[in-house]
Amino acid sequence: MPDFPYRLAADKLLAWFRPEARPMPWRELKADGTPHSAYSIWISESMLQQTQVATVIPYWKRWMERWPDAAALAQATEQEVMKMWEGLGYYNRARNLLKAAQAIVTRFGGKFPTEHSELLTLPGIGPYTAGAICSIAFNQPRPIVDGNVVRVLCRLLTITFEQIPSELKSRDLLWRISTELVCRAAESDHPRACSYFNQAMMDLGATVCTPQNPSCLLCPLNAMCKARAEGSQSLYPCKKNLPRTVHREDVAVFVRDEQGRVLIERRSGESRNQGFWQMPLAEDTDHKKAVSYFRKKHIRLEEKQLTQLKHAITKFQITVKLYPGQTDAKFKEKKDLRFVTAEELEQLPVTASHSKLLRFLQKKGL
Repeated sequence: MPDFPYRLAADKLLAWFRPEARPMPWRELKADGTPHSAYSIWISESMLQQTQVATVIPYWKRWMERWPDAAALAQATEQEVMKMWEGLGYYNRARNLLKAAQAIVTRFGGKFPTEHSELLTLPGIGPYTAGAICSIAFNQPRPIVDGNVVRVLCRLLTITFEQIPSELKSRDLLWRISTELVCRAAESDHPRACSYFNQAMMDLGATVCTPQNPSCLLCPLNAMCKARAEGSQSLYPCKKNLPRTVHREDVAVFVRDEQGRVLIERRSGESRNQGFWQMPLAEDTDHKKAVSYFRKKHIRLEEKQLTQLKHAITKFQITVKLYPGQTDAKFKEKKDLRFVTAEELEQLPVTASHSKLLRFLQKKGL
């Protein structure tokens, strides 16, 4: 372990957090003056992975209003959960929330687990989420390591790091340092020391020790930061070699029937965004090839493009080109390819890109 004043760092962060904490609804006391439940912390942490706080807040509020505890969530359908999650991305997180809630009901009698080892047995809960729940909700000295914490620790101790946080194991150096820090925080007489300390680490990385142009003068740990002393903040963590961007073109078709219903299809279980709905889509193709692809589905693709949309998924930069189309006499609806009314469409989870395309069509009166 590196030679570092762990207890002093913990004390400084605890003092810094109370006035500087970012306002988040799950940190506020409920109307009856009690803190939010471990369940609510679990939902917030699941939503916050790969997502900004400002984006998460309205989602979290809607979720908690509809499913205030694990027992309520366990009664939901996957389609309801996916619709509520629509727009947050990384949809396996939502599926795992439902599976874990059902496991909490069947295995723990609906009572949210308090033990770190028990939490790790639930679908979708790994070391980070388990540590966040145990420390934030139950004030246990459990470490957390996310992107913000990685950046803070690497700069404090000038540690070279090129992995993504999810690849780290509990025995690895950054997890051991985080464990030492939260254990030193637990020695203080602060009533919520472990909870506040881990939240302080995340907030410090998000608001002060930022990826670009960190505000070192405002940092409570600046006097003990090795990277600041060297003027090498920009070197830590090391930049990862990002995969080469792949450009891809997709073709979607907009079809209405005589009743004004829209034709949509459900993505298969083998594809990204499985279970979500979209307008019929031919991936990684041009218009000419798409004509043949849709003809096999008894859909005629027209020549004049309605609009196009650019979006990114991991390494892919995707352009979706939307064309009008019509079904032919041999077309038959199926379970996963059917016409729906506007009201029915509102109840279905739709991929983010196609939600934008459908809003465009609505504005144009099409």
